[in-house]
Amino acid sequence: MPKTLNIAVIGAGTMAQAVHLPVLRRRWDRFAVTALVDHSPRRRRESSEVWGIAEDRRYESVADLIAAVRAKTVAVDAALLSTDGLHVEDLLQLMKRGIPVLVEPPLGYSAEEIAQVADFERMTGRRLTMMAYPQQYDDAVVRMGEHIATKDLRMVDHEVLMPASQPLFGQAHVTTSSYDIPTDRRTERRKALQSAVEVGAGEGATQRDRDLYVKGLLTGVAHQMAVTEAAYGPITSLIAVRHWPKGVIPGSIELLGELEGGAQVRLVWHYLPFAPEYSERLQVLSARRRMRVELAAPSHGDERSTVSMREKKSGVVQETSTLAPKGSAESMWEAFHAFVEKGVAPVSGAAEAQRQVGLLREVLAAVVAADGRSLEGDPGAKVAAGEETEPEDVASETESADGDVSADGSVAPGAAAVAAPVVTAPPAEPAVDEPGFEELAVAEPIEAEAVDSAPPDAEPESAEPESAEPAPAPDEPSHEEPATAPGAQAAAEVHDVWSVEESATPKTFPAGGEAPEERRD
Repeated sequence: MPKTLNIAVIGAGTMAQAVHLPVLRRRWDRFAVTALVDHSPRRRRESSEVWGIAEDRRYESVADLIAAVRAKTVAVDAALLSTDGLHVEDLLQLMKRGIPVLVEPPLGYSAEEIAQVADFERMTGRRLTMMAYPQQYDDAVVRMGEHIATKDLRMVDHEVLMPASQPLFGQAHVTTSSYDIPTDRRTERRKALQSAVEVGAGEGATQRDRDLYVKGLLTGVAHQMAVTEAAYGPITSLIAVRHWPKGVIPGSIELLGELEGGAQVRLVWHYLPFAPEYSERLQVLSARRRMRVELAAPSHGDERSTVSMREKKSGVVQETSTLAPKGSAESMWEAFHAFVEKGVAPVSGAAEAQRQVGLLREVLAAVVAADGRSLEGDPGAKVAAGEETEPEDVASETESADGDVSADGSVAPGAAAVAAPVVTAPPAEPAVDEPGFEELAVAEPIEAEAVDSAPPDAEPESAEPESAEPAPAPDEPSHEEPATAPGAQAAAEVHDVWSVEESATPKTFPAGGEAPEERRD
């Protein structure tokens, strides 16, 4: 009979409460939650009461947890690290104790930051990190490679429609964030987060660029790359990139890449704050077959993904459809159990996360280059571009399509060249995954002042103690606000950023299609 693993949950935010803890409770035969870590006394107490964690098994920090492990007052076989994206320091403490860790993305904001974890694993000769991308382990994704082999693959088309937090986490009844974190601690954390994002995005990045980097790329497109990698391997080269509407963050992002065998991959990620539901669909083509895959959101544990295959046999078109036997989050935790107990390699770990963040940095650079700027440019270029004239905190003040206004610092899913990386926290979730801090990498979008809300994998930092989920009043939805004034000419020219060649001069064409929504009072 499989061993029951003792799990320490670090960060009682939205992702922990809506995705992970329900699975851990359902699979009591494989897992037991023996400790919970969160900086916020109120959230630590409320979450522990909901999930049945004894008072003497609640800790304020990872350091306190490690001290208890050393004193043998608590048993921990593995840990879930579900905080705001500043994972490296806590992760290394756990790894030095030989504790395997399931980490909520992003692992870090720069390749240099993630290298600390990858180098430690190489030095010890043991993999201790597994990235928490549930859909990499979804039965539907596993079947993709079985139905159409890599050698026969022609094209992968992957589109995600990301709504605000309510459709994703509304049914989870997540406990609210508390405002009981000391100001000096919140300020210190915010500065550290700001610094990490600035390093990852580059010196020439504007606040808006950093916002796109965190909310759109690290917490949105990164998930799509992870799904493609699970089925057919990583994208080896970037062909084209596009971001729109102009001035809307995170807006919509499209990229075209190539796999090792020459097959093309098209990823499209839309943040649509008022969309009624989450949607994720893939179409995979070969010379003889067409496969359609619909993936369910990991937070919807009772929903199942489907795979439909159409092909011609003996002159007759045949179609078969398969329903996944379990949710993607449960399949991921089963894989984590095998990783801890048997050493089965995860689909994505530190090395894969390091490679992925490097590619996402290229995507951001392509977007910025299409706007006539550079991530390595001087600060004067930012002012000339009409961007920030003074540094802003990791998370700019944002407003979620579901309600409250929150200023926090987490990590996410046109016509302006991809906005430069911004430190603004990613998605706003009902609760923060960071022990006592709002998570940047959580899967919840937030709507920024004149930009889109972040996707559900990133979370903003606020000047006030964490606010789990910014939700606009139900009767007063916030709208994406274009960067240009409402009276701007509809025929204004926009840059054609559908190219990643830095040397190429961006083409212009009359603005057309759907213009960014104007904010309605």
